[in-house]
Amino acid sequence: MNKALLILASAAIVSLSLTAGHTSEMPRPPRVSFVATSASQLQLGMTADDVIHVGKVAKDTNSRNGSAEIRKLEFADPIPGQVVLSDGKVSRVTLDPFRTDKAALPSGIRRAWPGFASSAVQLALGRPSVICHYAFFGIEVDQWIYAHLGEGEASVFFRDNRVIARVPGRDVPDDLFEVHLPLPPQPDGKAPASAPRVGMTAHDVRELYGSARFRVDYVRNGQPASREVYETKGFFVAFTFVDDVLTEMETLGPISDVSFLQGF
Repeated sequence: MNKALLILASAAIVSLSLTAGHTSEMPRPPRVSFVATSASQLQLGMTADDVIHVGKVAKDTNSRNGSAEIRKLEFADPIPGQVVLSDGKVSRVTLDPFRTDKAALPSGIRRAWPGFASSAVQLALGRPSVICHYAFFGIEVDQWIYAHLGEGEASVFFRDNRVIARVPGRDVPDDLFEVHLPLPPQPDGKAPASAPRVGMTAHDVRELYGSARFRVDYVRNGQPASREVYETKGFFVAFTFVDDVLTEMETLGPISDVSFLQGF
């Protein structure tokens, strides 16, 4: 009798394991691809009218930061992007080559910011309802599933203990390891580029600004990345590179005390 119960229990466990396996599809292998994006036409200092003529705006929000008027424009391009304007001028252009948000998310899960460590996510969201562990293509991945009251289920995925994706529900995204980088911007003429644009290489940017004042290297979802700060004519600008390709640029303005940039 005990032997029969043991066999039945073992069969039930196998059945549960198979069911759990079927709820999570295998993602595609890691891949980096280059795609054309209208964001490569954007430059720091552009006006709102210039930006709107570049591409279709999916979302437009306004706010204030002290005396400064802030406007955020989100583009539904092949690579999701956001443009921030301060007092009518472009102060930041950001692309998300990792497509961290795979679909519309419950509001609560958005506090698990891309790049957050698991300890920070737990502080922000609490303990998950379910934790799953995977090994895809030799890559260790953790999935935390949350079921907040009234919001439905949502998942946060970690690689090397850092947030790499957020999705509604509990399915594993098929593009979990895919990266979409912008193609180099098309030259306007024979003259060399005079302003940074997404899609440029780090070498292109250094040709414009010289050596970086500060630099931080890191890894994001298996891809080498860096954040670099340059000084030009008393102003500071910051750039983010993924696989040596410019994906974000930001005007920091004049800074009297640059010591805080040491850990930028």
